[in-house]
Amino acid sequence: SMTVRKFAALFVCGLTLLGCGKKDEIYNATVEITRLNVIRKDKAGNALTYDAEFSFFECPGTQIEVIRGGKDFAACIAKHKVGDKVPVELHYHWDQSGSYDYDVVSLAGCERPPDPNDEASYRMIRECEPWKTHGAEVGFICRVKPEHALLQKCPWFGKQ
Repeated sequence: SMTVRKFAALFVCGLTLLGCGKKDEIYNATVEITRLNVIRKDKAGNALTYDAEFSFFECPGTQIEVIRGGKDFAACIAKHKVGDKVPVELHYHWDQSGSYDYDVVSLAGCERPPDPNDEASYRMIRECEPWKTHGAEVGFICRVKPEHALLQKCPWFGKQ
């Protein structure tokens, strides 16, 4: 009905306004390339799709991300090798999913326009700290939801 639609529209607008506490931001960091893979090639052997895996080594915990890029990205990133420490540019923004998120828009100066249908890129976010029992370290406890030290040093992992 009309009232339900109006209420739904107001509700969505309200959620959008809640997300306006912070503005979109561009973050720059340095990452280490941990894997480079050609996924698809054309008949001439040129890369059409390319995966780059990198680690946010400056951030606490283990933060690894894989991004997939097209042929322009592939041609550019192929100049690099595993172990290279390179700049990354992140666009931090309010997402349709109802929380903050970021897109990698550039890796090692190689532009990578975000693709809304990209299902190949992913990230593994872990914030770990020593786990102590009776004052002795017995291992590590890891959280998937970033907080504490990780967000202080690397705020783009924040969802709120």
